Amino acid sequence: MSGLDLDFWAYHNRLAGVHPGMKVIFSLLMLGIGLSGAGPRVLLLLLGLMAALSLEAGIPARVYFRLLAWPLGFLLAGLLALVLESGPGVTWGVCVAGTRVGVAATGLVRAIEAGLRSLAAVSCLYFLILTTPLPAVLGVLRRMAVPMLVLEMAALTYRYLFLLGRLTRGIYTSQVARGGYGSARGALQSLGLLAGQVWLIAHRRAQVLHTALLARGYRDTLLVPLREYRLSGAVVLRFAGPAVLLVLLRVFGG
Repeated sequence: MSGLDLDFWAYHNRLAGVHPGMKVIFSLLMLGIGLSGAGPRVLLLLLGLMAALSLEAGIPARVYFRLLAWPLGFLLAGLLALVLESGPGVTWGVCVAGTRVGVAATGLVRAIEAGLRSLAAVSCLYFLILTTPLPAVLGVLRRMAVPMLVLEMAALTYRYLFLLGRLTRGIYTSQVARGGYGSARGALQSLGLLAGQVWLIAHRRAQVLHTALLARGYRDTLLVPLREYRLSGAVVLRFAGPAVLLVLLRVFGG
């Protein structure tokens, strides 16, 4: 999935017209519950976010699962440190040089809880970016008095990450077509050329962008008009109901 896919769903979902402030507050509240919860509550949060994206926002479940697959590699690598142990506390393992190495039951429980919390935190972020266009999120942050420099850097970074990704894929495809990765030495040389070309083109485009902004009267601030959203009681109830339920489960669930 590319950045253009994210932008497509951000603008073409049933929650796109909902006040972005509600979605930002809801995502932050769910993030807090997900990071502080444990076990069934976090799993309930994951299922609730998936249901909200599929049923409320109209985003296919396959999009959500494809996005969750992105951080799984990093997550699994980090969880190995919690699962693998050595010594008498190992529940399932083998003996290596006189030391028992394997998986401990307590470590496995910790890894599962940490993994669920991580997926819940990522899901909260996905809920926000899949249902809210970036300009709307920046508008909320702007009203919260976040410095304009931070907002402009976020907007430019978001924009150019996708451009650089598309540029990198184009150069890589061209190198593969020319047999650039046919051997280990050729692969290293091709990767070096790829990194150099991407850096040069990115630097050149940044200079062109700055010149274009100056030609249009840029004075250290990108003046982007903010869209006005209507906030109704029905919308508040739609977001407040699940949030209150999860908060009650967090407070009284032990």
